[in-house]
Amino acid sequence: MKYYERIRILRETIRITQKEMAKILGISQTYLSDIENGKMEANAKVLFGLTRIFGVRMLWLVEGIGEMFIPYFNSLWAIMYERRNKVDRYYVNEIYSLIEIGKLIVFKLNSDNMEPLFLIGDEVLIDVTENTVENSGVYLFEIESEKVLKRFVDGPVMKLTNDKPVSKNSEIVFNSSIKCIGRVVCIIRKV
Repeated sequence: MKYYERIRILRETIRITQKEMAKILGISQTYLSDIENGKMEANAKVLFGLTRIFGVRMLWLVEGIGEMFIPYFNSLWAIMYERRNKVDRYYVNEIYSLIEIGKLIVFKLNSDNMEPLFLIGDEVLIDVTENTVENSGVYLFEIESEKVLKRFVDGPVMKLTNDKPVSKNSEIVFNSSIKCIGRVVCIIRKV
């Protein structure tokens, strides 16, 4: 099995679409599709994004050796995968224990500024131990006493953006007056 087939297996395991995964990784859906079909090579951004965001072991991804996920609590994708065949109550209790000790918080979205990945009414789990913005990704910020989800984009000018650019405050230059509460690690969508 080739590494690009494992990327597809990973995506199907965590039950997200190509469009959702591409958005999370900051690449186009076409590029992800080409990678999954073996037409293009995955660049370092994609490979390291898969390990950083989804908690995938690089050795599994590249060589197919070992377990798919890194076994540590910050990877809720790994927890969900490990618990897929076990009683849901156990999974819920594990999440609640992380919430009780203050490592995770739940935030309910009341804005559509992060569509299509995050929808109004979705709840997201925020890892508050990751409250320093160091990598591109989606974080919960406090801006002018309001809590909002924004995507952090690293570059010559570090900025916060919405996934839906037509919404208000679609881009904000990141500065020390903006408080980072934590990084989004899981979406809970009620269907």
